[in-house]
Amino acid sequence: MKRSRSIVWVAVVLSSVVLLLAGLAARRSVETLAVTSEQVIQSKELELSLERALSTLRGAETGQRGFLLTGSEQYLEPYLEALRELDGRLTTVEVRLKARTESDETMRELRDLVARKLEELARTITLYRAGSHEQALAVVRTDEGRVYMDAIRNWIGTHAEAERRNVEALLNRQKEARAATIRSSIAVSTLAIVLMLLLVYVVKRDSAKVRFSEERLATTLRSIGDAVIATDAQGLVTLINPVGEELTGWRFGQALGKPLDEIFHIVKEDTRTAVESPVAKVLRAGGIVGLANHTVLIRRTGGETAIEDSAAPINDRAGTTIGVVLVFRDATSERAAQNALRLADRRKDEFLATLAHELRNPLAPIRQAAGLAAHAGATPEQIKWSHAVIERQTVHMARLLDDLLDVSRITRGKLEVRRSRSTLEAVVEAAVETARPAIDAGKHTLTVDLPTEPIELDVDALRIAQVLGNLFTNAAKYTASQGQIRLVARRDGDKVLIRVIDNGIGLAADDLPKIFEMFAQVKPTLDRKESGLGIGLALSKALVQLHGGTLEGHSAGPGKGSEFIVSLPLAGVSNASTATEPAAIAALSPEASEASPPARQLSILLADDNRDACDSLKILLEMEGHDVRVAYDGESALELLESFRPDVALLDIGMPKLNGYDVAAAVRKKPWGAYVRLVAITGWGQADDRQRAMNAGFDAHFVKPVDITALQAVCNSMRKD
Repeated sequence: MKRSRSIVWVAVVLSSVVLLLAGLAARRSVETLAVTSEQVIQSKELELSLERALSTLRGAETGQRGFLLTGSEQYLEPYLEALRELDGRLTTVEVRLKARTESDETMRELRDLVARKLEELARTITLYRAGSHEQALAVVRTDEGRVYMDAIRNWIGTHAEAERRNVEALLNRQKEARAATIRSSIAVSTLAIVLMLLLVYVVKRDSAKVRFSEERLATTLRSIGDAVIATDAQGLVTLINPVGEELTGWRFGQALGKPLDEIFHIVKEDTRTAVESPVAKVLRAGGIVGLANHTVLIRRTGGETAIEDSAAPINDRAGTTIGVVLVFRDATSERAAQNALRLADRRKDEFLATLAHELRNPLAPIRQAAGLAAHAGATPEQIKWSHAVIERQTVHMARLLDDLLDVSRITRGKLEVRRSRSTLEAVVEAAVETARPAIDAGKHTLTVDLPTEPIELDVDALRIAQVLGNLFTNAAKYTASQGQIRLVARRDGDKVLIRVIDNGIGLAADDLPKIFEMFAQVKPTLDRKESGLGIGLALSKALVQLHGGTLEGHSAGPGKGSEFIVSLPLAGVSNASTATEPAAIAALSPEASEASPPARQLSILLADDNRDACDSLKILLEMEGHDVRVAYDGESALELLESFRPDVALLDIGMPKLNGYDVAAAVRKKPWGAYVRLVAITGWGQADDRQRAMNAGFDAHFVKPVDITALQAVCNSMRKD
């Protein structure tokens, strides 16, 4: 008994030491994972900051080139925008770089190169403005600017590459930390099994000790969170714990004495090929082994479970291997999380590539059309055509940005719908007008089949028109030239079903569940000729759901066309005449605004610190016959308002000296302020920005770039009687 107790105490002490060491190793691994994860994020953020700084500098160079090629000040907007942003970009790089290197010396070279590049850009612009065109071009031809840009690219490339190497090293450290954690787990589990076997040996020498050892063994097995299977040297099962029973589907009594391969049937997840027997692998290696990466356990019932596993030999006192202990655990959640992270990372990369592609696509025709319009030999027809190209591509870019903003608002629960009584006919008409360019470009035939009786909806007409317009545009893009597109609407009880049907490329059954996912693209991003960010259907479905409706997609297969069904609840049945088309729907149709010229000349004050934007809008308004005066800061605007007393004041919000909100508030305090109509023109377009403008005293709110037709319509509606 005394010897038995000594053996037990030695075993307990040794196990405590091993557990302590394993715990310390696991804690160190967790700390390493946390630290390296943070460092990976910092490296990625620094790499992104470097790319943004380089992109901003490229924008400055693009603006300079556009100005030197055209002589038009409006092409300097990218240059001026870059000057406003560049210092902030460089400061971000400096902060993140300092956090990585704890040195101020690393940024001096970059700032010096950037300063020289900006000085070269400014010098050419100054020469060109002074009339020294050839001197400005001579500076460009010296390649001085290219040398600076190459040096900047090399500097940024070197640091970006260093960060990528750092990330790779950090990921290797994480891998080592995870391996250490696994080894600790194996060590703890192996310790438990060895302790169990030791107790069995002691039980053989002492009957009382036997009962105690059996009870302790059962408790130990139940307490182990991992599954455990032990075999003899021939690979026959001698032990399986409750977790092992649950994962394999075999009870201990059923598994006892059976070959391990029959109980523990595993295959590789990707290839479905068999994995080498743990017993054979341990006997060959003579130590602890990991069996395979991405292993799947086939349960007795036929089900599958993703597992992480390892095996170790069981040796007697002489060092002879008398069996194998196998430790494994359910890794389904971990495997799913890894797959989800990989999928999310791939989708992020695909989306960023697509976004860059979609934003660059309109720039090519805009730049070419601008060059054509500025060419000395351009005919009036060519200039008119160039202006039309620039207008279309600008609208396209604005729509891309609007879609992204809408997605952001929906995901944050900030998007609101403004419901009003509208007719289905008015909503469909606005949607058709929005999608008409895409339909006409494909030479498609569009058929609209609406019920004979008026259908009234209590919806945000602008948003539902946006949904239907998106379905029309998708049908046009994914249908071969001269295709057929139909809209069929029918009343179905207390709702209306709107079907948009085409005879286009159709959808495979596997693609149908994916089309409403964010950033989903049915075709490979680089192969497709159709444009889009893959957010249109996801945004449309979210908008419909905000109205209490549904959006579904159907297709008989590739080449057999598609059908999308929008279901919306009806408004209460009314005996009154058809509701008037809402202002939001009317605003969707440029022709509606063009058909109502101004009743008389208006006096308009235009205030904006962006002189190019201000002066160009002044010219457009004067071409409409209005008397326009301008101011370039808030104080000048307020002084002009006092003396000019205009009918309408178009005010930028972010002006120097006095912002647009303060100007509006000051005007409303004047006795004559109630008779001036105030319109905010700003780059801030969130719902709370609009509400703040209304609270400050504005009558209307426009987001840049301003639709001149819609602005003209608003000015006309605000004229004094």
